[in-house]
Amino acid sequence: MQDLQRAIDDLRQRAQKATAPHLLAELEQEARDLLTEAKNTPLETAARDLFSEIAAGRPIAGASADTAVVRGLVRRARIRIEIAGDDDDIDEAIDILADALQLDAASPDVISLLQQAGGHSAQAKQRVQELFERHQVNPTPPQEPAQPPTAEPYTSSSSYVPPESDSPPPAERSPDDQTYQNNVTLDELLSRLTEYYYSGEYQQAIDAANRILAIQANNPTAVEYREKSEDNLIRGIVPDHRIPFEARVAYNRANSLVRAGNYEQASDLYREARELAERDGILTWKDVEQALLDIQDLALARELLGDGDRLMATDSWSEALRKYEGALRVVPNDPQGEERVEMVRRIQQDTDQIAVSLNTIGGALDEQVAQISHVRSLLTQTRQLLPNSQRLAQMQQEVDTKFSSIRSQLINQAQMALNHASNSTTLDERALLIGDAIKLMELGLELDPTDSQFSEMLMESRQLHADTTRAQQAIKRAQALVTQNLDSELSQARQMLADLAPDFAQDERYRSTVNALFTRYFERAELALQEDSISEAQTWLDALNEDPFRILGRRAELFRVESAIRGRRTRGRIVLLTILLVMLVIGGLGAALTRNQWEPALFPTATPTSTATFTPSMTFTPSATFTPSMTPTATSTPTATSTPTATPTPTWTFTPSHTPTASHTPTITPSPTPTPTITPTPLELCQALALTEGIRIRSRPTTAATQVGRIPTGTIVAILEQRRQEGTTEGPVWYFTRIRIDDSYSEGWVRSDTLRSIPGAECPDIP
Repeated sequence: MQDLQRAIDDLRQRAQKATAPHLLAELEQEARDLLTEAKNTPLETAARDLFSEIAAGRPIAGASADTAVVRGLVRRARIRIEIAGDDDDIDEAIDILADALQLDAASPDVISLLQQAGGHSAQAKQRVQELFERHQVNPTPPQEPAQPPTAEPYTSSSSYVPPESDSPPPAERSPDDQTYQNNVTLDELLSRLTEYYYSGEYQQAIDAANRILAIQANNPTAVEYREKSEDNLIRGIVPDHRIPFEARVAYNRANSLVRAGNYEQASDLYREARELAERDGILTWKDVEQALLDIQDLALARELLGDGDRLMATDSWSEALRKYEGALRVVPNDPQGEERVEMVRRIQQDTDQIAVSLNTIGGALDEQVAQISHVRSLLTQTRQLLPNSQRLAQMQQEVDTKFSSIRSQLINQAQMALNHASNSTTLDERALLIGDAIKLMELGLELDPTDSQFSEMLMESRQLHADTTRAQQAIKRAQALVTQNLDSELSQARQMLADLAPDFAQDERYRSTVNALFTRYFERAELALQEDSISEAQTWLDALNEDPFRILGRRAELFRVESAIRGRRTRGRIVLLTILLVMLVIGGLGAALTRNQWEPALFPTATPTSTATFTPSMTFTPSATFTPSMTPTATSTPTATSTPTATPTPTWTFTPSHTPTASHTPTITPSPTPTPTITPTPLELCQALALTEGIRIRSRPTTAATQVGRIPTGTIVAILEQRRQEGTTEGPVWYFTRIRIDDSYSEGWVRSDTLRSIPGAECPDIP
């Protein structure tokens, strides 16, 4: 029993010195354990009173009435000092302690905290000294707080041994109680027990439970309701139906103001509700007492949160974090405080990561793009939390500068790759370079999907890559067709290669394929020439003078085949002309020998009219009409004069005018002589090659003459004549040429300096 009494006294002393909430919670648990040990003992009442005082947070015996208020002020001041980031926090703590000093000038905790606050600066020390002088406080030098002696907990090994039975000790009872105990049944007591408990009559419920336990020991219902009633009685819990209506209204209005953040008016309403309850006989209303304590903590927490918000606006993130953490120490699990602490920590972590990433960006361009993209997204998320932060704005400028640098590198390298691709001589190298440019531009779009320059360059590069790929496939297909060596396949291969000629003529595979196709065409031309198929040979030769064979230039084989075809054609023309000449000569001789047979049929004589013209007097006058005649054949007509008697009248003297008709007959005799078609074609003096485009052909050997045509590049020109410029003796030399363009021939004069002589076929010097 003495050990239990000593444990209760020790716990009471410790409770008088405890101020922190967590210490009171620990002491409350110890008081509960002592109350359990003191059940059914003379010390049960003392243990219950101690537990009630600690649980309710009321002043312990010997303390003043304002101890709870002082305790709250001390807690607020201690938090201010712990999270002090500047002199403003110390000034706030001193103001709070000044209010506590007015309530209790002898509180050692207030004096100790004032001395601690005064040690931060000379100004704070001066303020603390003035407070001590005003309240006539003689402080002692601050010492380390002594650890309270740890009381040995009460255990079952003490000299006190509780009775084995849970029933209350026997006591003297009046005759009425004895009669009541004998007459009231157990069920009625249990019914009254529940009625007392739910009506809030906890003391009567405890008495009813004790009576039930006296009748039936260890009754579970009685034990349960007795423990609940004791606990509610100790904690000061009051049923709602016992609280006055006005007090409940004030309490609910105060709760609404707390949720709205109006703590000052809420505190006044809580006090009003407590006073109304006390007037109605409710001396202990735990909810109101706890709400008054909580509202002080909430007010302090909101104040700290406001200070932290102001510090965040000035980019003082570390100081703001201390404020937010202090608010969480005042009101644990506060959603606003936890949210702000999480926000500040996230901002600090992200900004540190951004700063490190900006300083370590490097490596290949794809790595730099990935790094700067991550930094930009991270900074964007951070700026959404603090859109007006100057510190983040500066970091944004640094990120934008780095971003512009990487973008410029991508554009320059992509453009360089495209330039190299355009100058490349092989399709494989071109495709590889264009592929590299496409990768760089895709990185640029990954860096900024809205960049129009990268989008346009990417579309152009993909088109170039597709053209190059099609060209590679076309060349492979043409190689396969050339290998088959069929006329239709060769024609198809030629068409495919001709379509690629302007852009891909420098590729080695393209040139080798064209060379192989040239060989096949040339073989066809030679074979046709050997078979004397001049037109077919000329067709193959004309194809060799077109695309894609122009990239190979004019070869000696073509000159040889052209010369052979030209010789064959010349010989053919000569033979044809000879045959025609022989046929004409033979025809003329035959006509001359058979003249007497065919001449009367073709040229019948006018004998019936001429008989009347020959009169004796004018027989020889018609002889004058024969002077214009060039041949003596007209003398055969006098045969008509055999009948001179037929001219009885002189009126027919005018008829001799018709005799000149016979003079036209000699024009038929020289028909075999005119044969201008057998004149030989002018021989070539030399040959030359046209190297430039658009060489002019003129009608006379002078630049003032009319232009009659142009010579395409790469055409071999046959020169038939050469002379000095018209009107000069030492002017430039002009060549008379005759060339075939498409299916027609063009002749004219060309200046010699616009052509290049072909080795072995040079023109002779002109004097």
